[in-house]
Amino acid sequence: MNRNTLSFIALAVSMLFGAGFASVPEAARGGYAAVGGVVVALLWIASGRFGRPDTASPRR
Repeated sequence: MNRNTLSFIALAVSMLFGAGFASVPEAARGGYAAVGGVVVALLWIASGRFGRPDTASPRR
């Protein structure tokens, strides 16, 4: 999968976790933040590590 697609997925999940934070009850926010942080970090690392560069545009 190319890097642009993985970055978009990571951005979308980051935004969904951030928006979902408001709907989580006060008592569960600590766990939600911890799990969300791990998931988002793994997605961003995966996009940089496993994403293939876009081959459509030649590098100069």
